[in-house]
Amino acid sequence: FLGAGALLFALQNTAIVPLTFLGWQFESSLALVVILSITFGVLMSILASIPSALSASFKIMGLKKQNTKLAEEVIAHKEALAASEAPVVVDLRD
Repeated sequence: FLGAGALLFALQNTAIVPLTFLGWQFESSLALVVILSITFGVLMSILASIPSALSASFKIMGLKKQNTKLAEEVIAHKEALAASEAPVVVDLRD
């Protein structure tokens, strides 16, 4: 759908527009200028989000390790508690 929409947009916006940027001057199709601008914006957004995504990934890995360590501690404490609770024997013959 996105490709079909872009093709339809390009076919309807074939006007040539002059562009000036930092001393460069050139002419191009309006559709090409808009599509390239959107593509450049999407790529910049992806590049800008990479550091936060990596940071979140490392934080998740650390939390998973901490969770595993805490789960092992819980198991060790349960085993120690079970071992310390010796059965009580009551002698009723006395």
